[in-house]
Order: sequence, then structure tokens, then C-alpha cells
Amino acid sequence: MHSKYAVLSTLLFGLGLGMLLPVAQPAQSVVTQQIMQKTKRHLSPFELHSVHGTFDQHALLGQWTIVIFGFTHCPDICPTALSRLASLETHLTTRSTEGTLAYVFVSVDPKRDPAPELHKYVRYFSDSFIGVTGHTEQLKLLARSVGAQFQVTANSGNYQVAHSTMLYLIGPEGKLRGRFNIGTDLAELAYQLNSFINGARRQTT
Repeated sequence: MHSKYAVLSTLLFGLGLGMLLPVAQPAQSVVTQQIMQKTKRHLSPFELHSVHGTFDQHALLGQWTIVIFGFTHCPDICPTALSRLASLETHLTTRSTEGTLAYVFVSVDPKRDPAPELHKYVRYFSDSFIGVTGHTEQLKLLARSVGAQFQVTANSGNYQVAHSTMLYLIGPEGKLRGRFNIGTDLAELAYQLNSFINGARRQTT
């Protein structure tokens, strides 16, 4: 009889101990999503212009450049993207990204976006932003090179502009190095861009 009580006491003690001891959780590895789609592609020769003069593939040499397509009459997508791009610029400056980046807004609506007006528009968001545009065929050359698309429908009473919303990273050698969405977390995007650019620079030195 005593042995039965002993066994019962042992079981109850074990259950109580199990309730008090913390349950070990399985280790979880943190996986960071890769925001930028990396690539390496040559750009076709193109010739656009800004208030400062000709802007072509040679103007991209020597620095890293972020390119965005849009138009000044865009009601919401472009202003939002440019505002976030200005915030990204601040994040990158805070992270002390080696060297400086150029930021280029390409208007796909040259009929309504002359260079002086385009310049005023982009400088509203940041003093470092550059606005460029040009003939439609030249715009298409640049767009195809980076994998962007746009379409302007300028029929009477039906003026519509559609364009890609991705941003494009051009390397100092003038090649497309990546694409990303400005709608992602800006702090993480700045971290990944900073790491990628600084890593690429170290590989060439």
C-alpha cells in the first residue's frame, strides 16, 4: 500500500515540476528578405536632356545612380515615390554610404514636362534630384535597357500615362545593377543598398 502512495506521490511531484519548468522553444533563424533584385546589364546608348544640358549614358559613369520613371502630372504614385526616395536619401546619408549617389527622375511625358518645369518639380523633393526627359524613342531606349515600360495615350480628351514603378540602380560603370520597390521598409532598404554598394566598391579596389 505504501508503495502505491509512493508511486502516486512521485507522479504528482513530476507533474508539478513539469508545470514549473520553462518549456524550451526551438531556435528560430531570422531570415531577412532580399529587397533588391540584383542583375548586371549593359545600357543601350541614349540621349536625353535636363536644364544642365545633355544627359546620356556617359552622364551615369563614375557614380552610383538611382533612376525612377514618372511624370509631373502624376496625381499620387510619383509624389509618394519621390517623397520616399528623399527619405531613402536621408537614410543612406546617415549610414555614411561611401561616396554619393545621384538621383534621376525620368519624365516619360515630355510634351507636358519641359526641362525647366521638370527641374522645379524634382527639386521640391530634394535639392540633389535631377529631372531628365527627351524624345519618346530615346526614352524607350533607356526604359528597355533597365526593363521598364511606359505608355502615353494623348488622344483628345483622354490623356493617360502609364509607367513602371520600380526604381533602378545603375553602377559607376554604367550598367544596371539592380531593381527595387520604394514601397518597402526604408531603413532595411538603405541597409541593403549600403551593403551592396560598399561591397561592390571593395571588390573593384
